[in-house]
Amino acid sequence: MTSDHDELAILTREIAYKATYVQDQTILIEVLEDDGHDVSDYKRELAKERSHLATRIARQFKLLEIASASEGHVPASLTQG
Repeated sequence: MTSDHDELAILTREIAYKATYVQDQTILIEVLEDDGHDVSDYKRELAKERSHLATRIARQFKLLEIASASEGHVPASLTQG
């Protein structure tokens, strides 16, 4: 269980960093695009970063469900259908 908590802590930090990075890159791309620059490569890279962020968030959610279940709580996502 400790390894799950360690992974969750690491994921939380990674997600915070990546979310800030994605926000910053989004703003940069908008500014460059407004100035008339070709940003197609930047947009492709940003799409990859967003996908990676979504994957990390999904893993974090799964770990939270596991932690909750091991504490005897049934996550709402498992009771709704």
